[in-house]
Amino acid sequence: MLAGLLLLMASVCAAEVYKWKDADGKTHISDHPPPDQQVERVQIRKFTPAADSSPDQDVVSTPSVVMLSATWCGVCKRARNWLAQNGVPFTEYDVERDQKGIEEYRRLGARGVPIILVGEQRMDGFSAKRLEAMLVKAKK
Repeated sequence: MLAGLLLLMASVCAAEVYKWKDADGKTHISDHPPPDQQVERVQIRKFTPAADSSPDQDVVSTPSVVMLSATWCGVCKRARNWLAQNGVPFTEYDVERDQKGIEEYRRLGARGVPIILVGEQRMDGFSAKRLEAMLVKAKK
């Protein structure tokens, strides 16, 4: 019985996200595969906050996308540009200058920048594909 329960839990947690381009070159991201199209599978890991810490609600929930960054970080600049170009509202905190950024960076036990939070999901670094998938998953 325990094995059956574990299998059920694993199947519930294993959501799939598909990304493809249509005939016009438009990119689509969905939880349903496209008919007769080649797809790219994207993996997402779930961010689980430490049990003894409660997240700062301003940082985690409003707005739903938060980026912890530094002014000297080239990858942060790419992530910032991608978010702006794709019309994704986000809040950015500098981990060296903003008190909230410093506190959240420490709370998360982070070791580099950028750190991008989408709801309960966390990405260390930046990948446009992973961020697109995180945004799709957050809308569910």
